Amino acid sequence: MTTQVHHTNEETSDGTDSEASDEPDEPGEPTLARVHPSTKPVVLRFALYLVAGLAAIGVFFANPQLLGSRDLTNVGLLLVQILTAIALARQAVAFVVLRSTEYVVTPTAVTKRYELLGRSETRQVPFERVRSHELSQSRVEKALDHGTIMLNQGLGGLRLRNVREPFDVYDVIQRQARA
Repeated sequence: MTTQVHHTNEETSDGTDSEASDEPDEPGEPTLARVHPSTKPVVLRFALYLVAGLAAIGVFFANPQLLGSRDLTNVGLLLVQILTAIALARQAVAFVVLRSTEYVVTPTAVTKRYELLGRSETRQVPFERVRSHELSQSRVEKALDHGTIMLNQGLGGLRLRNVREPFDVYDVIQRQARA
């Protein structure tokens, strides 16, 4: 699933009209940006956890007396297997949630939506209540040209994770927050 920043009544950076969605999310309100988060960081973490877990399991199998006795080594092996399974399951859940998540920026608010297994959740932060906003990138996100945008509204906020081309989305949010 590709991420596209849709600017209404503008052209994309390549000079062609974007697939701008002037369909209002709220009656009478145009969509300034519609972004689906990327799953690449989650897939990378999944692969990293899988490789690390398999390497640790291989070490335990290669050295049956690693922890002093075969019984202690078996307990350590079981613990590594459980921790690896938990880490992989968490990444799998994060992948599925991100695949069904959408971030929408309108002139009045930023909305995070997802629908999964019949359950839907919508979280909206109106620009009038935004106290601060920031863009951060981990090393992995920076290498992938991804980022996380945080909108703070005092007690709580909204975090837009794994946004592709985050500076474009952040610029749209920044313009609307100042307006």
